[in-house]
Amino acid sequence: MPVESPLSHGQLFSWREIERYPEDWLAEANLPATWDLRGLSTGQVTAALERLVERHEALRTTYHLGGDGPVQHVHEVVAPPIERVDRIVTDPSEHERTKAELVALPFSMAGDLNWRGRMVSSRGAPVYLSLTFSHLIVDLWSIHHLQDEFKALTSGAGGVAPAGPPPRELARRQRGAAWRPRQESAERYWRGVLAEGLTDELPTLPARVKRERLELTLHSRRLGGLAAETARRHGVTAPAVVMAFVAAGLARHLGTDRVTMSLMSSNRFAPEDQHLIGTMNQLIPVVTEVDRRATLAEHIRRLHWAGARAYRHGSYDVDRIAEVAGAAGRAPGHGCWINHLFRAWFNYIQVDRRPCDPADQTPAELAWTPLAQPYGQAFRVRIEVRGGRTSVLMLADPEVLPAPAMIDIMRTIPLGMQLALTDPGRALKDLWSAGEELPPALFPSHPPEPPG
Repeated sequence: MPVESPLSHGQLFSWREIERYPEDWLAEANLPATWDLRGLSTGQVTAALERLVERHEALRTTYHLGGDGPVQHVHEVVAPPIERVDRIVTDPSEHERTKAELVALPFSMAGDLNWRGRMVSSRGAPVYLSLTFSHLIVDLWSIHHLQDEFKALTSGAGGVAPAGPPPRELARRQRGAAWRPRQESAERYWRGVLAEGLTDELPTLPARVKRERLELTLHSRRLGGLAAETARRHGVTAPAVVMAFVAAGLARHLGTDRVTMSLMSSNRFAPEDQHLIGTMNQLIPVVTEVDRRATLAEHIRRLHWAGARAYRHGSYDVDRIAEVAGAAGRAPGHGCWINHLFRAWFNYIQVDRRPCDPADQTPAELAWTPLAQPYGQAFRVRIEVRGGRTSVLMLADPEVLPAPAMIDIMRTIPLGMQLALTDPGRALKDLWSAGEELPPALFPSHPPEPPG
């Protein structure tokens, strides 16, 4: 019989986030991974996968709706849900098509194992393994750890990292007396955020309701390197640099001097959580002043430290915070607290470990997504660094931020970085009148027209 347990804070947050997706967009909760199997035998791959399932409860967990909400069932034994295919592989990019095919298949939130894979062999020799995980059970950090463990298990050299606490143990800890001071501290932080005000200019939607959105993406191989250089110059992090200029652009176009940016926290700051395989990510809002009289250096540092303070409270019971917000008179008028509490969010993901080159002169690309996600928050920015290329995805409600405003905010990001590196004493208010030219490697000279 499976063991039933309440959800951890991270699991509950993922459930509340994903349950608002329209049914035909549930695959957006999927996280893909591709592992190179060349040089391994089928026996080695099978044994390593079985060992991973045995070591990590997240891979043996299903979710179910109980009387008081979602619960997890941890199964003692499950067979790895891996499809096996043997075919002649001649196209070196075939694994990308397989990944796209698998990641497009949604999982049922309740009752499903929430991960699957396809092992492709050629004449009996394993070539690659394509995997898809739902964000309900793991985050990107966990996938990296699983891949490292898989490599260690198949190498025969040993050295597998110790397994972290299982999610149900974390859930028990978060509901215990020792955790109560952290919960109370998080609630005090949230009350402060609610008192200072969320980004009221941004409308919220009920769960599963669709509305027109625009999504613009900037691809640049140089941008990530520039962000890292600017971060070193000011003693902050690269994500803080990017967020500083997203916030500046948003404040400008909303006509406000205060914005609320919701940051994605990994919640893995404690040593005991470094090797936990599960979903830990939660959004935590930070209300920050955007002072146009401040220097670029001051603005960056203000955003950095505001974010650092927010991260301290990134693990909390989202249902309890909804109760706190309701008591404070912040009820959304519809049942979707995720959309209401996190109206503008920012996430910076380093997908792999390849650094970006600040001297790379490859021209940047700017493109509109033909079909943007039509649900959720009115504004979001997601930065993904993969293979030395930085992609900035910006999604917005066109009634709040029309296409020209989105292009301007997107241009503000590399422009702000460049000036913060070369002229950090420049006032933030001068950013948009600087007359500074951006090289093609950071921003194209002729932005494309929006769709339609």
